[in-house]
Amino acid sequence: MSNPSITPDGLPHGLPMGETLLWQGKPGFRSLLMGAFRLRMLSIYVGVIVVWSLVSATFAGYGLREILASAVWAIGLGALALALVTLMAWLTARSTIYTITSRRVVIAHGASIRKHLNLPFAKIEAAGIRIGADGIGDIPLTLDDRSRLSYILLWPHVKAGKKAGTEPMLRAVRDAEPVAKLLADAWAAHQGEAAGFVLRDQPSPVRAKQPALGQARAA
Repeated sequence: MSNPSITPDGLPHGLPMGETLLWQGKPGFRSLLMGAFRLRMLSIYVGVIVVWSLVSATFAGYGLREILASAVWAIGLGALALALVTLMAWLTARSTIYTITSRRVVIAHGASIRKHLNLPFAKIEAAGIRIGADGIGDIPLTLDDRSRLSYILLWPHVKAGKKAGTEPMLRAVRDAEPVAKLLADAWAAHQGEAAGFVLRDQPSPVRAKQPALGQARAA
């Protein structure tokens, strides 16, 4: 039985009577940095800028001193940008808490201004799962047509490239497959077997594995 006077970290208030805390987790920093914050792509972009500064300075007829100074400036600014992105990813991973209870999913995020996104099971229609070779994965949630969320305010806890409704996402979750199964079982137990909760495999990056979860129902 839950104690409503105790507020678990990651929730806006104590659990009401009858609701049970099933799982809590944080996004993995490295996976979040490489995935949502695209550090590898940004590093390539910075490298192109540095090479371009060298080439342009050379073709402009500058001396070796000026060419090296231009390269140093480009490298310095690029390194600063990458450091800021890394810091943002670290703060995001540190301040985010994903929670699954017997009735809902909660995404607590925001390093300076704390925000809590409550997603009752009644609003969740399906979930996807994309797992990397290390077992860390993403779990996007498909909501009903009545739910409207802001992509910008929810980022990076949102599925990228979604043209229709915004899909909130549990990003860079360790041991994502059992977490997704736990979510499916909790949803089915709450909604009833007749509703049928679908866990859809998502396109995975290179070396990622596809779990065959299919359609999960309550036992």
